[in-house]
Amino acid sequence: MKHRLMTGVTAAVMAVVIGVGGTAKPVKAAVPYVQIAIAVASALFSGGGGGGDLERAKREIIDAINAARQEIIGQIDNIASAEVRACTDAATTKMLLIDQLDPFSLSLFVNDAVNCATLSSAFFDAVQTPAAADTIGKLIGTIYSIALVGFTKLGFPTVDLLDRLIRSYDAVVVKLAPRCDEQRVVEYDNQGRPFYVEIQYTCTAYNGDTAYGVETYYRGRPGVRLDRVAVQNEATRNTSRATAQLALPTLRSLRAGLG
Repeated sequence: MKHRLMTGVTAAVMAVVIGVGGTAKPVKAAVPYVQIAIAVASALFSGGGGGGDLERAKREIIDAINAARQEIIGQIDNIASAEVRACTDAATTKMLLIDQLDPFSLSLFVNDAVNCATLSSAFFDAVQTPAAADTIGKLIGTIYSIALVGFTKLGFPTVDLLDRLIRSYDAVVVKLAPRCDEQRVVEYDNQGRPFYVEIQYTCTAYNGDTAYGVETYYRGRPGVRLDRVAVQNEATRNTSRATAQLALPTLRSLRAGLG
C-alpha cells in the first residue's frame, strides 16, 4: 500500500510516522507450534545432553496436542501426501498413549515417528506450492518433537534429530520468503535538483499478507532508515516461516551447548 507523496519537510515527517507496517491480518493465535519445539528441545537439551528432563518434555507435547487437537487435525487433513498425512496423524494420536505402550509397541511407535519426521522434511523439500509447504512447515516441529521424546524414552541419541529439525526450519525460512518490490520516488526543487527521495519497499507473502516500509532522504540527508528484513518478516507473520524464525535461535543455542 503506497501513500501519496507530499513535498518538502511535511513529506519527510510523514515518512517517519509510516515506518514499517502491514496491511493485512494480524498475527493469528492458534496452535503454539513454536512453543512445542522450543519447550520439548529445551527440556531435553538444556542440561547439555540428550537425556534431559524426559517427563517435562513428554508433558509439554502431550499438553500442546490436547490443547489444540482439532486445529492440528485440521492441518494434518490439509497435507497433500497421504503417507505423510497418515504417519503424522498416527504419531500425534499415539503420543498421547506413550506411557501405556509395552516395550515392543513403543519401539515400533518410535521407529514410525522418526521415519515420519524425516519423511515430512523430504516432502517439504519436494512440494512445489507455498501453501503445501506451509502446511508441512507448521507441523514439522511437532513431528520432530514426538520423535525426540520417543528416542529419549528408548535411550537413543537425539542430537541428529535436533540437527535435522534445525535444517528443516532453515528450509522453511528460505522456501516461504515473501515476494518483495522496491520503488524509488524522487521530487525535485525549482532548479531541478533532487529535493526529496523515498524508497518504498513492499513484501507480499504467498497467503496475501503484506508489509510496507520506507527509507527517506531530504536534501541528501537520511531520514527514516529501511529495515528490509523486518518488512519481510512482517509479511510472513502468519506463516510457518515465522514459527521457524522464532524457534531457530533457541534450537541453535541448545545445539551449540552440545559441542
